Amino acid sequence: MLLSEFFQGNDLVRDADVRLTHYTYSPFEGTACFVLDDLYFESANTNKNVTAVITTRDYGQKVNISKGLIICSNPKKAFYELHNYLFSKAYMRLHQEHSIDSSAIIAPTAIIGKHVIIHSNVQIDHYAIIEDYSVIGENTYIGPNVVIGAKGLRNTMIDGSFMQVFDAGGVSIGKNCEILANAIIQKSFNCEYTRVGDNTKISVKASIGHGSKVGSNTMISGNAQIAGNVEIGDHVWIGPSVVIAEKLKIGDHAEIKLGSVVIKHVKAREAVSGNFAMNHQKHLTNFVKSQR
Repeated sequence: MLLSEFFQGNDLVRDADVRLTHYTYSPFEGTACFVLDDLYFESANTNKNVTAVITTRDYGQKVNISKGLIICSNPKKAFYELHNYLFSKAYMRLHQEHSIDSSAIIAPTAIIGKHVIIHSNVQIDHYAIIEDYSVIGENTYIGPNVVIGAKGLRNTMIDGSFMQVFDAGGVSIGKNCEILANAIIQKSFNCEYTRVGDNTKISVKASIGHGSKVGSNTMISGNAQIAGNVEIGDHVWIGPSVVIAEKLKIGDHAEIKLGSVVIKHVKAREAVSGNFAMNHQKHLTNFVKSQR
């Protein structure tokens, strides 16, 4: 869609074709993003996937001339308005299919949304909710009261009040997974899937935030709280009641011990523990010293 279909008048400086809205570091071609500070300006300006930038006059003069440009007094508001327009006009949708394999076992009390794809030998237990734009891989078990595709928390405060913004994303769960009772997996705000890899287990009352990516053969224990846009690798262990802050990366084979509060990236094969989490061996050493 051309920006000129939505933006009119002096706001539109350079027209461009856009497919979706996303962050400045978007991995998707045809992205429109907004920029309010230096931290994200460089990312938007150098990312080839960003074809249009919504920003203020101060930054507008610096935007790469190859990109579309909208200059306005409230870029965040304009970005969300464009997002809602793209979604409402069906320019920005993940998939349109709806299919449930005949071998799937779905409890009569479960609720299945629109544009849901459920593969072979899936079992969905009582009172589970599968929201729109969800994909569930073969041989996966969805426990009672699980919510797949819940709406996640997002700061949409504009001029002192919260703006209603559509969730354009969905959830994709791999094959041979177990999502146990009362777990919640949020759909992405952006036009992408929150993903769970093959052979992964998510335990009771765990929550996976919007846009997060969980690898294969990973175990997430009960009551774990994973914030939005977290990347978790393969063969990772996340203990009970762990909290992981937004946009962090957890490497393959990492271990996060029970009750940890993680506020920085965790390297592959690293074990961390504590509040705030640090290297597990260092944490144990410090604990022993404190007991003397």
